[in-house]
Amino acid sequence: MRPLLDTHLPRPGCDVLVRRREPRGGRWIVFLHGAGMDGRMFDAQVAGVPDDWGICVWDARGHGASALAGRFRYPDLVDDLAALLATLDGAGVVLVGQSMGGNLAQTLLASQPGAAQRLVLIDCTDNHGPLGRVDRILLALAVPILAGYPWRLAVRQSALACGALPPTRAYAAEALASTGRRRFREVMRFAREALTPDPDYRLPVPTLLILGEHDRSGNIAEALHRWPQRDPQARLVVVAGAAHNANQDAPGPVNDAIGEFLGW
Repeated sequence: MRPLLDTHLPRPGCDVLVRRREPRGGRWIVFLHGAGMDGRMFDAQVAGVPDDWGICVWDARGHGASALAGRFRYPDLVDDLAALLATLDGAGVVLVGQSMGGNLAQTLLASQPGAAQRLVLIDCTDNHGPLGRVDRILLALAVPILAGYPWRLAVRQSALACGALPPTRAYAAEALASTGRRRFREVMRFAREALTPDPDYRLPVPTLLILGEHDRSGNIAEALHRWPQRDPQARLVVVAGAAHNANQDAPGPVNDAIGEFLGW
């Protein structure tokens, strides 16, 4: 496997760390991690990318090694992704987003439909799907509840939700603790801007949906099961035994699904 090199994407208020490998065949795959995580969550997927593909794996602003001066704002994150994609030369881009990273990919393609040729969305909800009354209430209460919750308990319970296996849980707990209470509260406000129900919207590119069998986060399981029924370009794969970070709990099946989808 050709190595990835640490590069930096200068952005307002933040120098975004991007681990990067240039393509030999012109195609790129860009990995977008979830809220409170960092690019390490895709290590097993990076190892499975064919040697001729280019790779970008970032630590999003305010996460991992991408220290952020000031508040985290979701529109800034969307602009960061657009700026990153503008640096990529080649025949096409595949975006792979887990949780918040999947919502981010959807947000960008809604305004720039030609930004990617394909999407892989792992354990994230449908930005444009219907939101019931209970979903809206839970969405509005999520950040206030987090503000009053003991942080160590929040980290512990979030890690349990992220992983079915001890290594996944240990990674999630470490990443969340590193992100910190204040920053994580800011980040979790992203859903209010990412989720924009629109029954007429359809994804502009073929999309692989990956769901951990035991993912109980928000309305993700319900939304992913419903998604292919309303969008003919979306195909769902349920990964047995995996939780919210399905790509870490079950890297083999997830890599196989991605490889089949991309023709590797």
